[in-house]
Amino acid sequence: MRTVWLVSIVLMAQGCSCSGTVEPVRGAACTADGAPEGCGQECGTGMAACPAGLYCGADATCTADCGAGTGVECGGGYFCASDGRCTPERRPDSSIDANNLCAAVRLETRQVTPTVIVIVDQSGSMTASFGGGTRWTVLRDSLLARPGGLIFALQSQVRFGLALYSARSRDGGSGGPPIGECPLITSVPPALDNYPAINGVYAPADPIEDTPTGDAIDAVLAILASEPDPGPDPIIFIVATDGEPDRCEELDPQNGQAEAIAAADRAYARGIRTFMISVGMGVVSAAHLQDMANAGLGRTAGDPPADYWVAGDDVGLRDALATIVGGVLSCQVELSGMIDVADACTGSVLLNGMPLRCDDPDGWRPVDSTHIEILGMACDRLTGGMPATLEASFPCDVILI
Repeated sequence: MRTVWLVSIVLMAQGCSCSGTVEPVRGAACTADGAPEGCGQECGTGMAACPAGLYCGADATCTADCGAGTGVECGGGYFCASDGRCTPERRPDSSIDANNLCAAVRLETRQVTPTVIVIVDQSGSMTASFGGGTRWTVLRDSLLARPGGLIFALQSQVRFGLALYSARSRDGGSGGPPIGECPLITSVPPALDNYPAINGVYAPADPIEDTPTGDAIDAVLAILASEPDPGPDPIIFIVATDGEPDRCEELDPQNGQAEAIAAADRAYARGIRTFMISVGMGVVSAAHLQDMANAGLGRTAGDPPADYWVAGDDVGLRDALATIVGGVLSCQVELSGMIDVADACTGSVLLNGMPLRCDDPDGWRPVDSTHIEILGMACDRLTGGMPATLEASFPCDVILI
């Protein structure tokens, strides 16, 4: 899995003809007479920042493209920024045909740390046989096993939280209100490196009885509302259940579908996506799983149906968990402007000044008119923990703004 970086993108229309733009030579100032002091100094995560007039280059050393006293200039279409980097400039000029403007994208990245709260059905049916154990033990091991469990493996990259949920009904499931509190929630607040806290709560826990899924989602939303502001990074819920939902007003029979869907709607309205995993084949109806998946991603009538997961064994369960969390960890970036996808590969994408090939397994590809994706080894470099700069430029006729 990969660490995620949020990419802030500024699409700038340059008031220059495309033919007048001269690509800068990266690092040229550090090879010139009068090179700034600090060229070649190591930089990056855990290292001192580069001196004024220098930036951290692709090889994790301080460098500069331009700078006073070096005699090195950027050339047409660029200006020398304070960090010694040749940066695309914007020159408004009403005399230039708007259809013949060059466009450039400059992207600065910062690491994103998603929050993933696993909401686990603690109902009595989780004791049913599943794979090499029970639904309860296999799900728990998929999350907590060392070293391959999802939470253990990704705890330094993801703020994991936990919510076990259930309730106790009267007379062994004869309906009516619950015994005591409903829902019963045992939670661990999300945090980085949270494996010890989650393991301490989850490992000794056992299944209880009922499945008030909607009430549980609402309870987790209430808990989150009482926590400090998590900031702009994404939050997702993963609901892992093996049965149709109850509701606290009437635990049996399982008539909590509408309440669960409404709770997923409320989560989405707060910017939280909900993903559904059925722990077992045929234990939750496809209709309810689809309704929950759609609500969890804000899909409405006419939208493509959202994905959900049905795990028939321990391998399927691990794959489902990995796919959901892996979807939060991506190298797809959003453009503030629009490009023509058909001709996008005529553009140029640079990672730390090094060109990437379009439609290359280790380069980049256009996704749609507002997104590109960095692939393979390039994605690893972008998300590898070192400062990273992504730049993209496209010919005049590719820009659609």
